[in-house]
Order: sequence, then C-alpha cells, then structure tokens
Amino acid sequence: MGTSVTGRRDFDASNAWGGKALFGATTFIVTHNAPQEWIYEGSPFKFVTDGVASAIQQAQAVAGNKAIGIGGTSIVRQCLQAGLLDEIHIHLAPVLLGDGIRLFDHLGIGPITLEKLLVVDTPDVTHVRYRVVK
Repeated sequence: MGTSVTGRRDFDASNAWGGKALFGATTFIVTHNAPQEWIYEGSPFKFVTDGVASAIQQAQAVAGNKAIGIGGTSIVRQCLQAGLLDEIHIHLAPVLLGDGIRLFDHLGIGPITLEKLLVVDTPDVTHVRYRVVK
C-alpha cells in the first residue's frame, strides 16, 4: 500500500491511530470539518473537504504506482458509486454483530459485477478478493 483514504468516523473511532499515518504515508481523511489540532506542517493526516474523488486523486499522487487502501463504510460506498474502486478485499470473520453500518446498503446504482480473484479460508477468517468489472 502506498497510502490510504478513509472517513472522519474511522479517524475519530481509532483515536487517530495514535497519531501515526497508515502505511507510513499521509493518510487522507474525507470530512466536512477538519479538526484544527491535526492541521500543521508534517501532520500524518490530510483532511479533504471537497469529496471522495478529490481524496482519491490526492492519494494517487502520494501513492505513485502503489495501491491505495480505502476504509470506512461510507467512503467505500461513495467510491463504489463513483466507479473509483478497482478491487474489493473482504475479510469475513465468523461473528454476527447484528447492528452497525452495512457496507453494501443503499448503493443506489445498478448491479456491480465482481470477478473473484482469490479466496483464502482459515479457521478464524475468510479472505476474499474481487475485481470490480467496469
């Protein structure tokens, strides 16, 4: 991974990952309101207030030819809706939570065709990787 893009909810819930950027490069946080205490020269976080497409574009400039990790239910959903995702990696644990934000709920677009690339099944988690067919 060259860098990552996620949302403000993940940033807040993780307590800013202890002040460290994910993957060792600037982490891009999509938000409506940037927390002023994190805006300073050398901050590991860049707050993007003009949308997910802008955040992806800025992340691509940092990542170069490396992959960009996308996190946060709302951000993943927005990227899917905008056609910005190339692959989806799902890590499925055998636990049913019963509540929370559904990743693929309310996409509001037609069917999205996925091509299965990889399945790794372990006793604790099943990893599935899909290519988004465009």
